[in-house]
Amino acid sequence: MPSKLLTIAEIAKQLDVPESTVRFYRDRFEMYVPSVGEGRKKRYLPEATEVLRFIADSFKRNATATEIEEALSRAFPRTIEFHDETAVTTAAAQQQSVFVPTEQLNMLIAHLATSMQTMADQKQEIAELRKQVASIQDEQEQQLTRSQKLDEAMTTILEVRKELAAIRERENLPWWKKLFGK
Repeated sequence: MPSKLLTIAEIAKQLDVPESTVRFYRDRFEMYVPSVGEGRKKRYLPEATEVLRFIADSFKRNATATEIEEALSRAFPRTIEFHDETAVTTAAAQQQSVFVPTEQLNMLIAHLATSMQTMADQKQEIAELRKQVASIQDEQEQQLTRSQKLDEAMTTILEVRKELAAIRERENLPWWKKLFGK
């Protein structure tokens, strides 16, 4: 049996966190907080302080409860209570503690492989999108050049029309205005 069991109040004092907050952390992540006893007689192993400190620090870094639980599953063992312990359940628990990290490692590797494949797919899609953006930019530049040429042509046409209108106006003048220039 451990030499010093702690209460929630003692842990809260060590962590300099309100007792109600420590109780919330304990209740939310109960399977990672090692304890002894039940009900009001429940006490916590010294390791529970480190687990609760980890949880408090994670919340201070704005981690979500899901992220904290994933990190806890990698860093700390789960607490499993056996009320009717026999040699078979002890052996099963010992066997499970051996295989759980391997299963978790395999799941982590599979998740990592999936993540890497997703990243590779996203990189390829980003490269394709960059090509499309460059193509669209080239088309925009070509359209801008055509638009500028069209504007110049329209300006030239308007000037020619004004000159033609002035010539027609002079031609439509009576002969005496043409002669005297009035």
